[in-house]
Amino acid sequence: MASTLTRRPLPALVSLVALLLLTSLVWWRVLHRGSGAGAEATPCPSPTTSVSETLPAQEQVTVQVLNATSRTGIAGKARTALTADGFKSPRPATNDRPRVRVRGVAEIRYGPSAAQGAKLLAYYFPGAKLVPTASKVTTVVVSLGDKYKRVATPESVTAALTKDHVALKSAEPQPSSSPSC
Repeated sequence: MASTLTRRPLPALVSLVALLLLTSLVWWRVLHRGSGAGAEATPCPSPTTSVSETLPAQEQVTVQVLNATSRTGIAGKARTALTADGFKSPRPATNDRPRVRVRGVAEIRYGPSAAQGAKLLAYYFPGAKLVPTASKVTTVVVSLGDKYKRVATPESVTAALTKDHVALKSAEPQPSSSPSC
């Protein structure tokens, strides 16, 4: 007995080739996206293109807070706020030397090796005066003045740093979350 059904492989083969071509076309477009003649080439964004300066992270800055006013307790509160934001402050807050009077918000005193940390602290004390010294230590001294109200919030510091295109160096390298180009 002969079978009345005969198999025709040609329609199945044509369908398979069509699916293979369609899959190849889709992958080619995905892999070559944006490289066509009419497409604009967009360069891979660099994280440093809009950064004009890099300052140390809070954890890398040691600060001493002094009170140059007659108000009590303000240096301790400022030190607490700074350490809560990550600054190192191993010495307790105290009064500035006798007869030192700071008329503005604060004086930020620093030696050559602490200049970058002093610039960062200036964002926490808007209006403070930066005072370079010949000190060899890396500790930045903040002497609070008559016009001092409070330490700037971390949010306002971040906003000011972003506005000024300033980045902070992290203590340990962070893996890049951006796709490779």
